[in-house]
Order: sequence, then structure tokens, then C-alpha cells
Amino acid sequence: MKHFISILISLAVMTIASCSSDPVFHGMTNQQKEDYAKAVAGEYTGTYTVVYNDGSNDDTKVIKTEGAQVTITDNTLQSVYFHDFPISRLSLVVKDAALAEALASHPNIDLTATYHFYDLQDNGDVSWGYNDFTIPLTLHTGDNVRHLLLKVSSSSYCLLTKENLDAGTPFANQPSFDLQFYGLYEGSTPIEDFSLWQDENVLFFALFQLDKKE
Repeated sequence: MKHFISILISLAVMTIASCSSDPVFHGMTNQQKEDYAKAVAGEYTGTYTVVYNDGSNDDTKVIKTEGAQVTITDNTLQSVYFHDFPISRLSLVVKDAALAEALASHPNIDLTATYHFYDLQDNGDVSWGYNDFTIPLTLHTGDNVRHLLLKVSSSSYCLLTKENLDAGTPFANQPSFDLQFYGLYEGSTPIEDFSLWQDENVLFFALFQLDKKE
């Protein structure tokens, strides 16, 4: 399992590349932020890849959903929308039987994160990534209604080269966006944990793998 996680982390880490061996970083003006946000905005297609392990053994499984879509907005909203994410897949790792049953029939949802630019280099390359986010979930378990929070994050970022931005393919060197599902919470109380870093083998991790441009 540890070996698999190290491979997974390597896959999920977004490509960091530089045209300069000793890059110079500086802040961005509001106009630069607006221009760069317009350059990354658009509709992207790809595949959701869910990697999971329910903790019963060391058998980690993969499920892919093709035809997935992501929308990135310009500087007005600075948001990333992962459309129609198959949240029902969470039922494969949730231990609470009633919650798992409710999740299994839950329709797909949109995951929404805000993004930001980290650093701008003197050659025009810029670091980009999206922030941790929380999704509210209302689940009906028998006669009860549970109002839960699903915490998701991305610990990685990518370098968007000026060359790719100018060519209209900002993520040409970016194979995937990672979605690290930390767990389900009731208020501030964790009730299900399936992050990469817990001691048990329960795991739920997802990637949006971008379609390659021909």
C-alpha cells in the first residue's frame, strides 16, 4: 500500500517545469491576473479516475469515468467546476452502512473550488493551483436527515508556461488535476476518514485526467 501511495503521489503532483535554471519570481498586477485568468478560462474534457481501498485488504481498485468536464472561469469568479462528479463512489469506502446506502444512490454533483496564481516569473511563466474546498451533502438515512460536509483539497500546483498560454493550451504540460478527499464531517466532527495520510488502509482519491490535444 505504501508503495502504491508513493506512485499515486508522483502521478498526482502537477508538472513543475521552468525555462530558466534560476528563475526570478515577482508579484502580479491586477491587470496581469486578469490577463492570465482569461488565458486559463475555458471548458476542458477528460476522465475521472477514482482510486479507492475500503480497508478490508490491500486490494486497491480503480474506476474510470470518461467524458468528464471541467470549467475554469476568468478573473471575475476565479473558480474551477468539476462537473457531474460521481459522488456515489464514496459508498465504496464509507463504513457506516446507512450512509453508504444513501451515498450509493446519490446523483452526481458539481465540485467547486476557487483558484489562484502563486508566482509570476520574469519569463512570463506562472504558478497556478486551486484551493481546499468543502461540499455540503444532505443524506437521507431512513427517517433521519444527515447534513454532512465533504472536505476536498489539492496539495499540488502547476507551472503554466508563457509559450503554452500564448498557444491557447495552458495545461499542455499538465496531465491531471488531483482531488484529495479527506473525509466526511458533521459540523467540525470527523465521522469518516479516507485521506492518504491516515493509519488505516481506507483510501479515496480522484484525478481529473485531461484529454490530450492532438
